[in-house]
Amino acid sequence: MFKLMLLYSEPETFKPIVFRPGLNLILGEANEGSIKTNGVGKSLAIEFLNFALLKKLAESRISLVPKDTFDPDTEICLKFSYNEVGFVIKRSVTGHQNPTLYGPDFVTKFSSLEDATEFFNSEFRRPDVDDAPSFRSMLGPLIRDERSEFKSLVLCHDTNKRIPADYSPHLYLLNIDAKPYKEVKFLWGQLDKIRAATAKIKENIQTLTGKNFAEAKAELNELTSQVHKIQEEIDALENIQGYEIVKDEILNLESTIDEARARQVTLKHELAKIRVFHGDSYIADEEIVELYNQFSDGLGSYIKKQLDEVISFKRKIDDFQKDILDGKRSEISNDLKLIEKNLVALDKQYKDRISLLDHNGILKNLKQTIAVHQRKVEDLSSLSAWMKNYAKFEIEKSETVTQKNNRLLDLKFSLLEASNTLDSLEESILDIHDFVAGNKHCSFDIEVLNTKEVVRFELRIHDDGSHSNEREKVFMYDVALLLDERISNRHPGFLVHDNIFDVDQDTLVKSLNYLDSKRDQLNKKQYVLTINEDKFRPADFDSLNWSLREVAIARFTKKSKFLKVNYQETKKRK
Repeated sequence: MFKLMLLYSEPETFKPIVFRPGLNLILGEANEGSIKTNGVGKSLAIEFLNFALLKKLAESRISLVPKDTFDPDTEICLKFSYNEVGFVIKRSVTGHQNPTLYGPDFVTKFSSLEDATEFFNSEFRRPDVDDAPSFRSMLGPLIRDERSEFKSLVLCHDTNKRIPADYSPHLYLLNIDAKPYKEVKFLWGQLDKIRAATAKIKENIQTLTGKNFAEAKAELNELTSQVHKIQEEIDALENIQGYEIVKDEILNLESTIDEARARQVTLKHELAKIRVFHGDSYIADEEIVELYNQFSDGLGSYIKKQLDEVISFKRKIDDFQKDILDGKRSEISNDLKLIEKNLVALDKQYKDRISLLDHNGILKNLKQTIAVHQRKVEDLSSLSAWMKNYAKFEIEKSETVTQKNNRLLDLKFSLLEASNTLDSLEESILDIHDFVAGNKHCSFDIEVLNTKEVVRFELRIHDDGSHSNEREKVFMYDVALLLDERISNRHPGFLVHDNIFDVDQDTLVKSLNYLDSKRDQLNKKQYVLTINEDKFRPADFDSLNWSLREVAIARFTKKSKFLKVNYQETKKRK
């Protein structure tokens, strides 16, 4: 059994909290200066306890406490025992990855939080259970996060984090083999991967063929037929004597013809640009005269010329340019004639060669045919591979579904074998319900589901469904697990509820009085409860079988807080 003993710090930052057997209250009280009981440090004290028990710093409210309020080098220490052997764990915010464990004859400073967790997994668990849950997983239902709002029996964490339900610790406590449950969870994950892969294959097939998957088989057959026909045509050509020689000549001719036609297009484009400049004059004489008259007065005596001389000089330039353009036009025209003549000859040679390979007009262009054949072969290869992969995934899915169903059957058998434990737990819950509500209009059941959740725990109580009654259901379930004799050999022996009660006074008083009725059993365990004194009316204390201050292990007020100072939490980084 895991027993909490002492929570303290080095150096001392808060008053040490001594845990005792039975009921341990962490009480929020009013004082003369303030009647407020919230924000005094009750939940933070639980955070310190959980942090000492290896909760990740990023998930803890301790990370939000300002450094000038709580020195990050301060060591948070927890003294505890396991099976009557004493230990002390020390951990600081600065060294949160390297806690130190003090045992009866050893001291271990862990190199990482993962190493510390693994050590706790191996040392603080039953050696006769092979598949017990991890240490931190086990603490989920034992130290529920206040921000879980106690809405569910199995969802123990902050509701904003959307952490999936983990039934492993609950199954373990109920003596139900958790291994099939974990395997089914894993197999559901494998099925998700298979479905994602097959969906991607369908998408690829639709992109390639333009048709949906249902038509893919027909498309594959058609593509196979096309490739076969083209291959037969090429094979027939290759049987012609001297095929390789002719084929090479054809391919060379096709390349030469393509180059000649490209050169022809280029020359025709150049000739079209030259033809823009036509005629004997590019600028009319009248325009020269008009321009000359506009500027002649401003030229001065330095560069005064006769208009006739200007026009004469301009005509010499036009003639020179015309001669150049005429020469270029003649050269390009001659080149075009030569290219056209060569193309006629090349086309004749190409027709002569291709006629040797032309069978029934099927293959007119060897290069194009080979390219089409290659593309069809590639498409056929891709489509065939995708279809084969899809078939493989379908087989894998069937095998996985079969494995999943077999593991579900194993889980059902294990559930059946644990029926005595389940009956005992239900009887314990009924006992609490009868004490608190005055009736046994209540039921508890576990169902194995063929869904990703795998199992479902259902606790129904009289008038359930409301916010307060959902919290009361969690109280009943957790306390029944803690106190049930059939479960005690697997239960660590302690339970922490942080502000679980948000119910009417009658339910609150009767719930605490039930614990008093089981005081002998409770004193063999530890139940840590944070609660505000103002939850009780003055008349309630007359009905309550406990003296709150006698069972309180810590009492905090606005003037006497857990960390002894006022502060505001820092904002969490996104």
